[in-house]
Amino acid sequence: MKWYVVKGLLLKYWYITKNRLDRFFDIFYWPLISLLIWGFTTYYIRDFAGSQILLFFIGGTVLWVFLQRAMQDITVYILEDFWSWNLYNVFSSTVTWKELLFAVVSFGVIRSIITFLFLAIVAILLFAFNIFNAGIIAISLYALGLLVFGWVIGIFVSALLFRYGLKIQVFAWSFAWLLQPFSAVFYPLAAMPNWLQIISSLFPTTYLFEGMRYSMDTGLIHWNYFGIAMIINVILLGIVIWFFKISLDYSKKKGLLTRRE
Repeated sequence: MKWYVVKGLLLKYWYITKNRLDRFFDIFYWPLISLLIWGFTTYYIRDFAGSQILLFFIGGTVLWVFLQRAMQDITVYILEDFWSWNLYNVFSSTVTWKELLFAVVSFGVIRSIITFLFLAIVAILLFAFNIFNAGIIAISLYALGLLVFGWVIGIFVSALLFRYGLKIQVFAWSFAWLLQPFSAVFYPLAAMPNWLQIISSLFPTTYLFEGMRYSMDTGLIHWNYFGIAMIINVILLGIVIWFFKISLDYSKKKGLLTRRE
């Protein structure tokens, strides 16, 4: 891997971001709107449900940004090359698929951390909710797990883009939300029907959010949940990277990189 190539790609993503208002909306505005909606709703029903409701709704909202940002930043920045018909230029240069993935993943991590810290501060100021009560190490571990699963989704959707083109670009924004009902973000696994619990147990997000609530309650790290989540993540990451590689090769072979849709 050539680091100067990665640096060049990172600079490209930065220039795209700093000149586009909608990219800053992704970092601050839409996550803030989501937090405010859930936060004020939680405050309204807190008197009926108890203070524990803050943990489920606000905690879930703040931590969810790691998965959402990691997934969307991979797919949207790759989509930028589709929209500008720049894919042929990218892959006719010395850029490899590994350098492309590493650069876009790294840029997504930076944006995820910025959004998370912004929401964590807003949650403290407006709702007196401090997600770091779970412990900085615990939150860091759960955030890492969500980042990796976000990469899994983002790489998978990007692979679909290379294979099937822009007709499935809607997945760049919607795929994470399709999985959210099965991820125990705002409610415990026990609240789901038995058949849905079986499906949810296949996703690492379920164990990460259950672990987050456990840490908020006890101040301890649920190592079993974290370990299961990371095992699933590593397996899925290996599969989607392989799928990305064969989808890109297929796209090159069929000449899809130069096709304008």
